[in-house]
Amino acid sequence: MEEKDVFPADFKQHMMKKYGRFSENKDERIMESLLDLIFSSGQWRGSSLNSFLEKVAMILQRDLTFREVAIILKDRSDGKFKYKLIKGFSREATAAHLKTEYTLEDMTDYSIYPAIKLGRNIIDFCSGLLDQGEGGADELKLYTAPTLIESPRKSIDSLTEADYFNAYLYAGKQELIGVIEFGVTKDGNLPPRMTIKWVELLCAIVAQIIWEKEYSH
Repeated sequence: MEEKDVFPADFKQHMMKKYGRFSENKDERIMESLLDLIFSSGQWRGSSLNSFLEKVAMILQRDLTFREVAIILKDRSDGKFKYKLIKGFSREATAAHLKTEYTLEDMTDYSIYPAIKLGRNIIDFCSGLLDQGEGGADELKLYTAPTLIESPRKSIDSLTEADYFNAYLYAGKQELIGVIEFGVTKDGNLPPRMTIKWVELLCAIVAQIIWEKEYSH
């Protein structure tokens, strides 16, 4: 079969179609969201922290399909860790989050809140169905449906009302500046491995941006 010359206009159209900016799958959509998050940080102003946290929560809810997201940051004035943004929880649970604060020991002592470390140890998995630690009883008010906490797990891959993930925000000289709590998937099952990898990358980006804009000076 005789080959034909490729016209410049046809080649340009082919390149635009092959590498166009419109996302073709879930992973590309997440990449685009992360790029937008990075680029938007360049216009940081006085109230940008709140809008930045909203964008982080949107990525977790829209792109990574977690229904509940809560973001905790370290308060420089007293060193306590306090909730700065809560999405997807009931009104009662949201109010309880806003009244709750933690010490650094609370955030890092696994005897207080038992958990399973995952991946690079940036993320861990907590559950009311794990052995109860010292902080277990106080946590009930933070759940949307606390009466379902003790409901048994239906399958090896299913999640319960008692389950949630913690993603730690380390920056500077490995200082813990915050934690992102997330949970409740749309299908009620454990998220895919790749989703947790995306959250790890998201945390690395979020921690560095917040550190530079809010903590380093």
